[in-house]
Amino acid sequence: MSRQARKQSGTGIYHVMLRGINRQDIFEEDEDYRMFVEILSGLNRRPSDELTTPKCVCHIFAYCLMPNHVHLLVRERDWHLGVIIKSIASSYVFYFNKKYGRIGHLFQDRFKSEPCDDMPYFFTLFRYIHQNPLKAGLVKNVRDYRYSSWSNDYLGCSPIRVCYIRPVLRRVELRRLQELVDTPLPDVLACLDIENEKMVIADQEVRRMLLQSSGAISITAFKALDKKIKKEIVTEVMSCLKVGPRQMSRVSGLSYSVIQRIGGRDGSWGQEP
Repeated sequence: MSRQARKQSGTGIYHVMLRGINRQDIFEEDEDYRMFVEILSGLNRRPSDELTTPKCVCHIFAYCLMPNHVHLLVRERDWHLGVIIKSIASSYVFYFNKKYGRIGHLFQDRFKSEPCDDMPYFFTLFRYIHQNPLKAGLVKNVRDYRYSSWSNDYLGCSPIRVCYIRPVLRRVELRRLQELVDTPLPDVLACLDIENEKMVIADQEVRRMLLQSSGAISITAFKALDKKIKKEIVTEVMSCLKVGPRQMSRVSGLSYSVIQRIGGRDGSWGQEP
């Protein structure tokens, strides 16, 4: 079956989501989040083909880096959306694979996107993106999340600037924008038809227990352990937390077939989230 064509935006503005392959984590340490932010920031400094003057390839209005996915609110300029996301993804995958000694894909093959054709929906998306960590239970206040443009760009908590904030603040002053961001959106809102982000809480708990039980400092280090040790730990964690093989696969980075072989195929692992 052929892929459905992406819906085009009349404004050139899109909400984009990049998800880790098999929904596995794409950030292991603080340094990884910082590198992704630097890659986003680098788009603003990319030279032109003549290498003489800066070239604005896109405008990023908002971003949020979650443990296993990324949200962007971006407008096309000199580059089309596909080229923009390919540049971001390939730069980060090169860094991540080199750092953790891995090869292969890190992101799902096709990123998700939806057009933003009017200002009311722009600010709905703006709020939705920044409220992701709050909905996932990672923070109690939106401003406390360190890996989003709200704290880093709009509140000025980071020296690295990514977002084009002037046109946003020309339409809504910062004080009013703060009120909007702090006011939760309805739970029924489903931008991009994304599953309930509270799944991240469960995944984070599985990851924490895997690392705690194994003594590994990262999932990459866990995957490098002896097969027998991994089997014992996976069995223990799945039994303790009552998680299924698909969730364990995406969190641990081990293939679904390997997890099935460890636990058998009788469905005794518990409910899939």
